[in-house]
Amino acid sequence: MLTIVSTPIGNPDDITLRALRVLREANAVICEEPREGARLLRAFQIESEIVDLNEHTERERIPDLMARLRRGETLALISDHGTPLLADPGARLVARAIAENIPVTAAPGASSLLAALVVSGLPMERFRFVGLLPAKKEPRRAALARLKEERATWVALDAPYRLGALLDDLHGVLGAQRRLVVACDLTMPTEQVVRGSAAQVVDHFQKNPFKGEFVIVVAGKGNP
Repeated sequence: MLTIVSTPIGNPDDITLRALRVLREANAVICEEPREGARLLRAFQIESEIVDLNEHTERERIPDLMARLRRGETLALISDHGTPLLADPGARLVARAIAENIPVTAAPGASSLLAALVVSGLPMERFRFVGLLPAKKEPRRAALARLKEERATWVALDAPYRLGALLDDLHGVLGAQRRLVVACDLTMPTEQVVRGSAAQVVDHFQKNPFKGEFVIVVAGKGNP
């Protein structure tokens, strides 16, 4: 069996009892970055084997992991933080396991996407996860231009050092009045959620620079 295991996004208290059991019982824990995986397992005194699976190792690792699953081993897939597969590696392994009728299940838990949505105050009847936006300015602005007409609330992620550039582009492409929410350091003592128009949010972070993990939630077109 392959179990997709959600882990804390910041606050270690957000680990679930089921996640701890699955990680302890797994023949191996699959993670994107070995250092992050090892840090998590050490924090909970778990000694399971760690196998790295990322864009550099997928071609080599997936055949070996599939062979282990066929032999009846139990493997656990985690991401560096939160719920796997949302802008993280692992989807190819899951697809291969499903194609071969190997049981795939989830041990649900913390998710920065859902945490940001529920504290945003924006409509949640319909929402869209757009993931990581392009790193370069022109492709990023082109992607935002395509999203400008989206009527559902949408959620985007980006690297910690690109918050200022992304906010500038959101302001420039969507307009000064579009409502934005930036959720920073979710679940941590330093958590802050900044809500307002694009102009207000840009002004806040110009006066209070932030570098860390964040999620941006954007009101759909026509939402008050």
